[in-house]
Amino acid sequence: MGDQTALLARQQDEELGRLGAGVKRVKALAGLMRDELHEQDVILETLEEDVERTDSAMKSMSTRMGGLIEQAKGSDRALWTTIVVLSLLLAFLVYQVLS
Repeated sequence: MGDQTALLARQQDEELGRLGAGVKRVKALAGLMRDELHEQDVILETLEEDVERTDSAMKSMSTRMGGLIEQAKGSDRALWTTIVVLSLLLAFLVYQVLS
């Protein structure tokens, strides 16, 4: 009976030793995961700042482009108005010369 108890105790010690080694490996992996997550958090914060800066620049550029488009539309109107007025003036002058 004593031998069985000693054998059982030794087996339990071995199992507990393996279990302890497994727990140490899990702890080491958890530490590595924590470090990796911290590094990724820093990267994501930097990326977020870059995205916000780029978004702000894009909004500013979009506003400027909208203004330029409106100016171009106004320029087109002015150009067409000038063409029509000059065409009417030419027609009037041709009429005056021919009559």
